[in-house]
Amino acid sequence: MATRIRASCADCGDVELCVNDVEVRVCTDDNAGSYVFRCPSCDMAVVKNAEPRVVDLLLASGVTLTTWTAPAELREAPKSGPAFTHDDLLDFHHELDSDGWFERLVEGVTDGTADTA
Repeated sequence: MATRIRASCADCGDVELCVNDVEVRVCTDDNAGSYVFRCPSCDMAVVKNAEPRVVDLLLASGVTLTTWTAPAELREAPKSGPAFTHDDLLDFHHELDSDGWFERLVEGVTDGTADTA
């Protein structure tokens, strides 16, 4: 008899899943666990936080484990300077649309004049 897992979808309520329908994810940085599945009723992806005992139960049932590491950007110091605006985005778009933008970028990086803030 195949193991059935009961979970809940915010839209559809309780649903029954097979082991192959669920994936456990654990962050190697802090051991935070979650599980993810696609609701069999509405086909939406559902992600739920999972306490260690829930992770253990799901893994003991045969659910696949995926580990991940938080991106390095989350450990960086806060950025300073003005926020990126819509005007900045338009200027950037126009720059990319102009001839020679890549050469100007490389030149700015190699001579140290590129703005990295």
